[in-house]
Parts: sequence; C-alpha cells; structure tokens
Amino acid sequence: MLHMHPLPFIGDFTLLLGAIAKMKHYSVVVTLIKRMESFGISPNDFTLPVLINCFCHLNRVDFGFSIIATILKLGYQPNRITLTALVKGLCLKVNISGAVSLVEEMENKGYEPNACTCGTIVNGRCKTGQPGGAIRLLRKLEKGNFEQNVVMYSTIIDSLCKEKLVTEALNLLSEMMSKGI
Repeated sequence: MLHMHPLPFIGDFTLLLGAIAKMKHYSVVVTLIKRMESFGISPNDFTLPVLINCFCHLNRVDFGFSIIATILKLGYQPNRITLTALVKGLCLKVNISGAVSLVEEMENKGYEPNACTCGTIVNGRCKTGQPGGAIRLLRKLEKGNFEQNVVMYSTIIDSLCKEKLVTEALNLLSEMMSKGI
C-alpha cells in the first residue's frame, strides 16, 4: 500500500491495522505505523486508538498514555473506546486502582463509561483474585444507569468458584436469574 500511487486514504490503512491487531500481531501494527509515518502518512483519530490498544497489549500502557497526549495535541478528543483501551491496559498490568482512578477521571471529564469499561475492571479484579471488589463494583453499577450483563455476572461467578466460594457463586447466579439476566 505504501508504494501505491496515489497513496490510499488513511482509513484504508486503519482498517488494515485494525485487522492485524485483531489477529494479535500488536508489535507488527506498531512497526507498520512507524513505517507509515516515515512515508509522511500521519495517523488520525481512528488510527491512534488502534496504536493505544496495541501498546496496552504489549504491556506498554505508558506509551498508550503518551498517545493520548498526541491525540490532544492534534486537536482530537479521545473517545470512550480509546479510554477503555487504557483501562484494559492498566488491568493487564494489574493496576486495578489506576484503572478505577482513570474511570473516575473519565466521569469527571464528561466521558460516560459503559458496560464494556466497567466489565473490564470487573474482569481485572476477578483475575487478581478480588471477587469481593468485583461484587462491590457490580453493586455500584446497579445504583447507576448501567445495565449489568451475563458476561459481568459470569466473570464474577467464575472467580468466586476459583476462590472456592461456591455458596456465594450460587447466590449470585440466583440473583442473576431472578433479574432475567
């Protein structure tokens, strides 16, 4: 694509990079974006979130945060999907408190976290052996405008079972079923 004349639209590059990222070839995406830039092709507000996601999966959430600075410098505004990628990156680095702080900061700046954002933190808490913290977050979500889903409940139930808290898991399953989830 880089050798085509005229060069394809940046959206075409972004689609390709997104597909490569979905195949979990994160370092390839980073390399290709650097290569694009050497050809004078600047990533845009759709390409940069793909890069953030790749950095987070490469355990370089710090680079992901630096891309947020680039997004702002270019005059773009990060969206909920971009910020959720950073939340996931923090959870992958087992920095759950940092992820929770980022969500709170998102809320303070007018970004409304969604079920995916909150589900990411629930999953992070469960993977670090904190099903109690995940349940507290679930209870907090119930008070807000968030729709709980089967993924959140199943993640917590699985974590409770792994912690040998089967009674609590069964109680949560019953609660989930009584809510029609």
